[in-house]
Amino acid sequence: MKYYVHHRDQKYYLSGEHASKKEDCRWIHLINPTEEEIRFLSGEYNVPEAILSSVADPSEVARSEGRYRSEYDLFILRYPVEVEEGVYETRPIAMINTEELIITVKYYNDQSFADFLKGKGHRLIEDESFPKEKILVDLAYHICKSYIDHTKSINARIERLEKDIARSTKSETIREIISLSRSLIRFSMATENNEPVLHALFDLEVLNSSPARNQLLNDLKIESTQAQVMVKEASVTVEKLSDLYSSLVGNNLNDVMKTLTSITILLTVPTIIGGFWGMNTSLPLSEGPYAFWWLLGLTTAVIVLMYFYLKRKDYL
Repeated sequence: MKYYVHHRDQKYYLSGEHASKKEDCRWIHLINPTEEEIRFLSGEYNVPEAILSSVADPSEVARSEGRYRSEYDLFILRYPVEVEEGVYETRPIAMINTEELIITVKYYNDQSFADFLKGKGHRLIEDESFPKEKILVDLAYHICKSYIDHTKSINARIERLEKDIARSTKSETIREIISLSRSLIRFSMATENNEPVLHALFDLEVLNSSPARNQLLNDLKIESTQAQVMVKEASVTVEKLSDLYSSLVGNNLNDVMKTLTSITILLTVPTIIGGFWGMNTSLPLSEGPYAFWWLLGLTTAVIVLMYFYLKRKDYL
C-alpha cells in the first residue's frame, strides 16, 4: 500500500505508513494489495472488501457503480500495457472516490503509471482550486493518452510492415500481423467499454461546478474520442494489411507455379523430339552423318522459340 500526499503544487509525493491520517493525504494507491490491507481500508473508509478487490480478476470489465451512494463512487477502467515488445494487453484499475480521499487498486506491478506518479506523465491543467476528484480525471486522462501513445507505436510498426510486405513472405510477418490485430482488438474493446465509465465520471457534481472544471472534462472527452478513433483506424489498416499480405502471398504462389510450369514445358521439348527419332520408322536425315547435330539444333530452336513465346506471355 502506498500513500500519496497531494500538495498545492499539484504533485503527488510518496509518504510513509498511515499517511491517510494526515489532512493533506488525498490518494491511496494499492498495487497487488494483501488481504490485510483490504480489510484495513474497508474498515477505515467504509468501502466493501468486494469493491476494493474487484479488479483481482484480470478480465474484470470496465464499469461504474455507487453514484447514488454517499459512501463511495467506484470507477473501473482498463488501461493498456506493453507486456513484451510489440505485444499489448489491457488490465483493470479500480478508482474509488470516498468522502476523505481517492483509493486506486490494481493487481499488476507494471510501470503503466510510473511516469504519472513521478510528475512526468500526461496530466491536465494545474489548478490548486480543483478538488480531490481531479485525481480521477488526471488518471483517466493518462489512460486515454496511453492508448494514443501505444497506438502510435503500433502505427509505426504498421508503416514498417507496409514497406517490407511486398518482398517478404516470411512467417514472422504473419505472426506480427496477428499480434498487432490482437492488440488492437483488446484496445478497441477496452476503449469502448471505458466510454460509459468516463461519462459516469463526467456526472460527478463537483466536477461540473465551474467553467474551468467543465473545460477539464471537455479535454478528457476529446482525448477519449481521439483514442477510440485512432484505435479503429489502426484496426482497419491492419485488417487491410492482412488482406494485402494474403493477396501478395497468393500472387507470389501463382508466379512460382507459372514459372515452374513453363520450365516443365521447356524441358519436355527434347523428350518429345527425341521420342520421334527413337521410333522404328524412317525419318528425314535419320541416316545422315549429321543427324544428331540436326536433332540438337532443332531441339534448341524449338526451346528458344517457346522460351520467347512464354516470356512474351509473362509466364517467365
